[in-house]
Amino acid sequence: MVVSVTSSSLRMLGAAVLGLTLLTGVFLSGKARRDTEQRLEDLHAGVERTEREVEARGEPPPVALEENPEQFAMRLAEDVKTFALEPVTVEALGQPNAYFNELPEPVVLGNKKTWTSAHLKIKVHLDRVNYMQHGARVSSVHSLARIENISTVPIAYRAILRGEKGKCEVRGAREHNAVTLVPGESAEIVVCAGRDRVKIEAVEVLEVSPLGHYYLSQISPRALGLDATSDAGHRPSISVPKCTKLDTKALLGYLQAGTAKWADIVDFYSRHNCHRLDFFPGYRRAEAPLDGLPVVRPR
Repeated sequence: MVVSVTSSSLRMLGAAVLGLTLLTGVFLSGKARRDTEQRLEDLHAGVERTEREVEARGEPPPVALEENPEQFAMRLAEDVKTFALEPVTVEALGQPNAYFNELPEPVVLGNKKTWTSAHLKIKVHLDRVNYMQHGARVSSVHSLARIENISTVPIAYRAILRGEKGKCEVRGAREHNAVTLVPGESAEIVVCAGRDRVKIEAVEVLEVSPLGHYYLSQISPRALGLDATSDAGHRPSISVPKCTKLDTKALLGYLQAGTAKWADIVDFYSRHNCHRLDFFPGYRRAEAPLDGLPVVRPR
């Protein structure tokens, strides 16, 4: 028997095949999507289950690369080489830094008068300083204090200086290292516009290592409680990259709230490069050799 197939029948058959193919494709693509979504759900569930199991066992989370002691030792060696310093071990860097509160009570100095402690010599003098006022450059006489490290070791220093008549909101600045000085180095600090005498309200000193001097020179003075003028004048004589990602506001907040002291923050950053590790509340100036480095926030 011969079956006659018309062109219209062929078109109908082709359309049916095409429709079946499209439906199959849609089903398969949907199935692939559903399978993918199910695999993702299973993966997330597995991660969450693993995290719960780790937490239940009391295991700590993975250690960040910069917090790894081996990584710290490797980067320490790189820093020493970068700054062209003598080699230093992790153990040596973890030794206590000697701290001194060198001013038992405030001192007032007039022009050409000097105050001296075990580490610092502060001499007051008058000089003309350029600064901006109301958008114009002005030159006028200022009271200045020249602070010199007269000790035999690098130091971080905190000297609170005021005009005897009160704070000077507008004043010029001269370039100096506002955070740390090596032996024989001095900082020319502009205290006040005018011929006011200088009141020294506080002087703190922390002896640091040569590497600590480089580490601390990278830090903004604002992070250590100094004002914007001191920050603008901070120009270390050594070549170091400023820590631009440092959370200055947070550090200043710790100081203002009493959560941390100047010596705590300085001690931390004399051992840790501020480009890689951050100070955390709870760190205290080491008064005994540290068990190891880096010191990180408790987990």
